[in-house]
Amino acid sequence: MRRLTRNFVAICSTLALTAGLAACGSGSDEAGGAGETIVAETAFNLKTIDPHRQFEFTGSTIDNAVYQTALEFEDGDLTKPTDGLCSFEMSDDSKEMTLTLKDEDAKFSNGDPVTVDDIVFSFERLQGIKGNPSFFLDGVSVEKVDDETVKLISKDPNPALPYILPNASIGIVNSKVVKENEGTTDENDGAEQFLNENSQGSGPYKVEKYDADSQVVLTANEHYNGPEPKYKRVVLRNVSAETQLTDIQSGQAQVAYDLNSDQAKQIDESMGKISSLPSTRSLYIFNNTDEKIGGPAADPNFRKAVMAAIDYDKLIDLAGEGSQRMASLVPNEFVGAVSKDEAPERDLAKAQKLLKKAGYDGEKVPFHYSSDQAVNGVDLAQLAETLQAQLKEADINLDLKPAPSSTQLDGFRSAKQPMGIGTWGADFPDPTNYNVFIPGGSVAERVNWNEDPQLKKLADEAAKAKGDARDSAYAKLFKATTDTAVWIPLVQPVDTVAVGSSITKFVSNADVSFDFAKAE
Repeated sequence: MRRLTRNFVAICSTLALTAGLAACGSGSDEAGGAGETIVAETAFNLKTIDPHRQFEFTGSTIDNAVYQTALEFEDGDLTKPTDGLCSFEMSDDSKEMTLTLKDEDAKFSNGDPVTVDDIVFSFERLQGIKGNPSFFLDGVSVEKVDDETVKLISKDPNPALPYILPNASIGIVNSKVVKENEGTTDENDGAEQFLNENSQGSGPYKVEKYDADSQVVLTANEHYNGPEPKYKRVVLRNVSAETQLTDIQSGQAQVAYDLNSDQAKQIDESMGKISSLPSTRSLYIFNNTDEKIGGPAADPNFRKAVMAAIDYDKLIDLAGEGSQRMASLVPNEFVGAVSKDEAPERDLAKAQKLLKKAGYDGEKVPFHYSSDQAVNGVDLAQLAETLQAQLKEADINLDLKPAPSSTQLDGFRSAKQPMGIGTWGADFPDPTNYNVFIPGGSVAERVNWNEDPQLKKLADEAAKAKGDARDSAYAKLFKATTDTAVWIPLVQPVDTVAVGSSITKFVSNADVSFDFAKAE
């Protein structure tokens, strides 16, 4: 999943250089010469860099640098898809997208020009190999019109399509070379290993070395038709957050992706710069609507009492500087987000009145969460303990039920947990990605929430809305969803990128957490 954060571009200028800090790693041959190499560090979440199979953060980070996409988000503005390799038009009924090849000078890393045939093959391969990101183009047929034009035709209206195509998992590959190396548009495709070691993109970099356990090395694509990167090599290393902090402080690395808010505070101006962007992860409380399973949580008055008993300001403090209040599960930077001004507020007196209406008498409610998971530096165990203490002030008693992440997820999916902490990360920045939380949706089924006539009506209206009207229609839908308190939005955590002082300019935005090609 491409890391999405917010409509924000952090261009950092004129950071003081500290004597003795190298512009590269430890000076090894792998790192390259000073001034030529960026060493970036993260705890790898990496299975492949075949763009049509990868669906993890590290794979997406690499493919963002290697592959171009049909459409883009200019300066990270997730509300406005713009031209990439192609320009686009949507039909009035949102069932047909016309893509016109715009960047006719784009070339792959072997010098071959990017063609419409490459775009068609890439879309069809994404669909046909049935990897994790194949769902992006579900229900879409791909048709080459001529050497400049592709049509994407959906059976049902698909206004989210322009927001989907910028994803790194839909990168455009060199169809000729991929086919020569066992690439197909069906499940017989055998090009993954080749693409891991021999990337076939038209972006600013290409892959020199791939080791999913230790490091990936990128070098500049000499045929890239955009501005030449100042840094010719990128070394992405697999290390813990603790090591990342030490390496940024010492100058052994220039970019660190995984520092939590406390670690970020240990970076002073002599060491580097912190780019803090709200992530697109949503942290929330779920409540099971089945009385036999949810118990008190199935009662709307109890749920609303819980929502009124939470001290949201303290949750912001827990999540760190840059985190945000949420009025729904839709991140604040997306079309369809509910204004933060409408986010729930703490009101203990209101909570007490609602508990009385619910007939709640202090019985313990099982509260489930992942004991070993942190989301953008927010430890879910600590979050659960904080919520337990806050709700206790309203005489609501949570019985904490920690479990390992895999066990907890299985339990949530079984629809047999009364209450707990859930997390959601955006697959693409469009409100339709959150329809799964509406009654009858795949996530709503996990809390046995199958019907709500009012929400169905609002969902139907939102689906029919066009253009700018989609924003208000979906905001109305998801505000009404929050009002039920089946899902209680807690906080939109912060996405922190640390950048060493040897880099004097960089771009960190909603679409790409750190743009290697634009660093200076």
